[in-house]
Amino acid sequence: MPNVTFQVKQHKEMTEVFLGWETENKYTIYDDKLRTLAEAREVSSWLGRMFLRGGRAFEMDVWDRNGDYLMFLKKEFAFFLPRLVVRDGRQRYMGAIQRQFSLLERHYIVEDALHRTLFQIIGPFWWPWTFYIMENWVQRGEIRKRWSGFFTEAFTDADNFTVTCPAEWEGPRKLLLMAATLLIDFVHFEN
Repeated sequence: MPNVTFQVKQHKEMTEVFLGWETENKYTIYDDKLRTLAEAREVSSWLGRMFLRGGRAFEMDVWDRNGDYLMFLKKEFAFFLPRLVVRDGRQRYMGAIQRQFSLLERHYIVEDALHRTLFQIIGPFWWPWTFYIMENWVQRGEIRKRWSGFFTEAFTDADNFTVTCPAEWEGPRKLLLMAATLLIDFVHFEN
């Protein structure tokens, strides 16, 4: 089966570079030809960003390339086992991403609006930049953090991800995967 690829790029913020202040995250999602698919912007408190880092509560609005509201993401405060709730552009519940307890891997369940597991995301302990997308325990794709260069990695939170998934996956499943990628950035790469 053919796969599709998209890129998730976090914007660099000079405030983070020069002052060390954590700013609200902004992302652009591109297709495999680097055409903009969507834009995402975090809304959170300054105190949460400064002191709680990846554990902070946040909301995120996501728009498509035409400026139409695509989805709304909400994460409550959680240091352990965070849950991200995903709503569509009309505020209808689409599903959620829930981290699972595991000592030897990073494990997430992605569920649909009926709370059925669609797929799992598993990040092996020894490969911190790679997460495998598993459907019925068969690998169907991956989320991979890309190296952004020494300066960007050392002085900013600007992360880049390449995501592959089956071409036959319909829109809601791809949107939940996009949301899961944003949650993974917050939980594992925000600090």
